[in-house]
Amino acid sequence: MKPFLIMITLSLPSVSFGGVENRVHQLLNQWRTAKAAKEAEALLATMPDLPAIQEAAARVKFFQGRYEDALDLLRRARAAAKRDSPLLPLIQATYEETRDHVAYAGKHFTVHVPPGPDQVLADYLIEALEEALARHGPRFGVTVKEPIRVEVYPSLESFARISTLSLEAIKTSGTIALCKFDRLMLVTPRVTLRGYDWLDTASHELIHLLISRRSHNTVPVWLHEGLAKYHESGWRGDYGEPLAPYSAELLAKAIQKDELISFARMSPSMALLPSQEATATAFAEVKTAIEYMLEKKGDGVVIGLLDSIREGRGQLDPAFKNLFQTDLQGFERSWAKWLKKRPMETVSGARKLALEFGENRSSADDMDPSRPDGPAGRRARLGDMLYRRGHHEAAAIEYRRAVDKAGTGYPGLVHRLADCLIASKSFEEAQKLLKKSAEQAPDDPRTWILLGRLGLRSERWQSSREAYEEANRINPFDPEVHDALAQLGIRLQDQELHQRELRAKARLQGAERPGSKEPTSNTTKDKETAFITLISSPWAEILIDDQAIGRGTPLTDYPVSPGTHEIELRNTALGLKKRLRVTLKPGQRLHKEMTLGREKDDHDKPAK
Repeated sequence: MKPFLIMITLSLPSVSFGGVENRVHQLLNQWRTAKAAKEAEALLATMPDLPAIQEAAARVKFFQGRYEDALDLLRRARAAAKRDSPLLPLIQATYEETRDHVAYAGKHFTVHVPPGPDQVLADYLIEALEEALARHGPRFGVTVKEPIRVEVYPSLESFARISTLSLEAIKTSGTIALCKFDRLMLVTPRVTLRGYDWLDTASHELIHLLISRRSHNTVPVWLHEGLAKYHESGWRGDYGEPLAPYSAELLAKAIQKDELISFARMSPSMALLPSQEATATAFAEVKTAIEYMLEKKGDGVVIGLLDSIREGRGQLDPAFKNLFQTDLQGFERSWAKWLKKRPMETVSGARKLALEFGENRSSADDMDPSRPDGPAGRRARLGDMLYRRGHHEAAAIEYRRAVDKAGTGYPGLVHRLADCLIASKSFEEAQKLLKKSAEQAPDDPRTWILLGRLGLRSERWQSSREAYEEANRINPFDPEVHDALAQLGIRLQDQELHQRELRAKARLQGAERPGSKEPTSNTTKDKETAFITLISSPWAEILIDDQAIGRGTPLTDYPVSPGTHEIELRNTALGLKKRLRVTLKPGQRLHKEMTLGREKDDHDKPAK
């Protein structure tokens, strides 16, 4: 279940080393970092001032995530050799991009995230990766002894600096994550409008790491990607999840037009294919190639193929002849013949959902303007007018007529109809509509959030939890998701879920940001500013003068200008809100405790 994002594995270009340090570089090229570290330490102990040894040791430190130590060694090497190492710019950039990151440790992983909202990712990443390792480790024959480093980057620009890929290539291909230098790297979902399937992406990158370690980094790109794509969802279910609807549609078209992308064209990197559609087609191809392998030879083919390629030092034909009694070209031909007969998981009305880069939106703020033309469009516009005024039953009638005429290819229209159906308690109709929407575009978090709301309103707690967790796997920055899951933890008597979601809400609001503290005031500021403290039951998102402030309740001593303000507290998950108008004097501190209700824009009396 993924938009057209690329998750790849790359290595530093091999450099020819002819001295005693050559063995260290060979081991690093084979992703045998622990062994390379032992070799480098031994060389440093005997030849600490030799620049070539210092460079080799610096590269080891870089693979270990010890960037400052690596830079120190490179500076020493530069002073002695009177030249800069080619490794210096990359290591310097990586150090600068990660030095302020916050580290969270699990049993087998250390997750490094930028301070601020991205800290919400840490618990989920550790939880998913531990599950993934427990499943994937035995499958690929790899045991992890030292913690694996995971890094999250806050922007495409920062990702470009440390990935050796250009910003243009990242945007064109949809590259969003890498397994490189014996660690996992991904871009925060905040860089996209509605997120991406970031937890499956992390699992995907982990598989790349396991493949590289088992094979000593000898596996070609197409096989790397096929194995990772086929197995990526296994941390949360069965291996070999069906192709995403739009990917299946692209693959079916490529077969029909005889335009399959050859395995050779996928090298040296999927990131160099010309478009997100081309990369999606290639990923679908290689995933089915692994399906074909497993169908012919069973699960043991995974380790058997990796070991054969490693023993042949990257030679593919002997490995394929050993396992499939044909060389690589013969295997590719037989797979293509099989593929033409394979049924495709196409879905009528499947929607293209490529990565859209931009400021991340919450479901409450994301009013997709897409609507049909003609009579259906007029019905949709009338529905919008009624929807904005809170006339949900009447709006549903108009939206339903629009959908009947135009179909379900307009997600904004479908979502507004579903929201109205939920508000008017037409639960079964809403369920049917949203299930269809999820089939057509499984990576749209708005559909899953609406399914979560439906479960809450109809008191189907477990189905609500499953839907909100699906949304969280795509866009973890929507406050509604964590608010709802925290409430569901109480409903389901799952204290661990409740506490996890309370932590997530706190991290989104900056409570764990390094150096964060409650606002302080001095006498002058107190005289020029008013302060608001808001406590609500249940939790609510806060808008002041119709602007979301990015905070929720409880809110303590939030500074505002003196005067009259309109305040709205809303819990979209439960359809609850509260509005109040307050008039504040300079230096005044207002404290309000409220219970949210279903009243429509009722105002409290002005606060004095």
